[in-house]
Amino acid sequence: MTDELYYKTDEASNRFNLKALLFILAIFVFIWIMNLLGIFINDTQLFWKAAAIFGPIILAVCLYFRIAGYSRPEGKYVMLIALVLTINVAYVFLTYHITLVLLFPMIFAALYRSKKIMLITYAANVVCVFISTPLSYSFGLCDANAVLTTTSTVADFIEKFPTMEPLAETPVLNLELFYALPRSLIMLGIIPVLTHITVVIDNQTKKLIETQENNLRLSREQQEIQEKIIFSLSSIIESRDRITGDHIHNTSDYVSFLADKLRQKGEFHDVLTPRYADLSVKAAPLHDVGKIEVSDSILCKPGRLTPEEYEQVKVHTIYGRDIMTEIIGDIRDSEYLEIATEMAYSHHERYDGKGYPQGLKGEDTPLCARIMAVADVLDALLSRRQYKDAYSLEKTREIMEAEYGKQFDPVVLAALMDNWDEFTALYMQKKTDGEKIDGSREGAAAE
Repeated sequence: MTDELYYKTDEASNRFNLKALLFILAIFVFIWIMNLLGIFINDTQLFWKAAAIFGPIILAVCLYFRIAGYSRPEGKYVMLIALVLTINVAYVFLTYHITLVLLFPMIFAALYRSKKIMLITYAANVVCVFISTPLSYSFGLCDANAVLTTTSTVADFIEKFPTMEPLAETPVLNLELFYALPRSLIMLGIIPVLTHITVVIDNQTKKLIETQENNLRLSREQQEIQEKIIFSLSSIIESRDRITGDHIHNTSDYVSFLADKLRQKGEFHDVLTPRYADLSVKAAPLHDVGKIEVSDSILCKPGRLTPEEYEQVKVHTIYGRDIMTEIIGDIRDSEYLEIATEMAYSHHERYDGKGYPQGLKGEDTPLCARIMAVADVLDALLSRRQYKDAYSLEKTREIMEAEYGKQFDPVVLAALMDNWDEFTALYMQKKTDGEKIDGSREGAAAE
């Protein structure tokens, strides 16, 4: 997590510094245009010389980041070398008298929050300054003779150190001694300031990282609590009724299967996002949570229910909605609560509007509930109940297909029917796993 955030910070610094490099180029072009218009007075040949060096440097850097991206570790060194070279080219040909430009690479290096990078940039900048100084004398703006005749500092230096007069009167050595060296010392003097800024930025970055890591940890803990609540409620249902308990696990798997197939086909893409699908699977175990309020004598009754008993069972959808709101209503993830509530309340609605409790029709029923409606009936047909044996896969498919556009959303049902062979494999695997679990339970009971 820490390394990832540092890499992202370096990536942002690379992007910013490239923009700064292009901004320097824009300033150079602006000065060039002003010179052509006669507003600035400079030797046009100097601009051509500078452009001949500027262009390849900036082009090479742009191509590097275009190909390699901004996140590679060596990217910052490429960027800083380019900045140092660009600034020194400007120093030679255009702005010899402006010491401030030499500080730009140091300032940009501070963005990478590293003393090592700061010192490397300083060293590279000093070397370039000592090289660019005589180049400026030979090819650029600086007139060494003017420096020798008008700089009082040189005269004062010779007066104090007479033996240094030959050195001071040599044009190139004069420039190195009285221009390059002082400017290098100025750059050295700003390092503590920039280092302090670097330390402050680094400390703030570390605090941000720690805060984000704590938030992620709390988020994971909150998610674990939610899942424990879900499975605790599911376990209460399972402990009352083994059939209902198996139904919880089966329908969760079937919801996952249907959601995956729908997403693969691009159906309901505006609603069925990866997060929506994931939350629907996590909420699926609670779709029958309202049965907690249904009497054991009804829920566990062998044989078919009377019309009055069936009406009492139907109310479990309303109970489920109320339980969702009252028990887990304080969970911050409002989208999860909304999906869980819709699934518990509306999974017995029908596509033709003849379901309960509200009689919703078509897509007025939330998508998660329409998916659960298919999963719910699918498992009910394939599973044994007190009043019936499990139907075969062929019989189940026949019954389900007859409800296209009636009980079921045709798009959701098509996701099942179009992938029936794959669903059959899932069902057979679950059946095999269930038989193994039953066998281990019977063995444990015998012991």
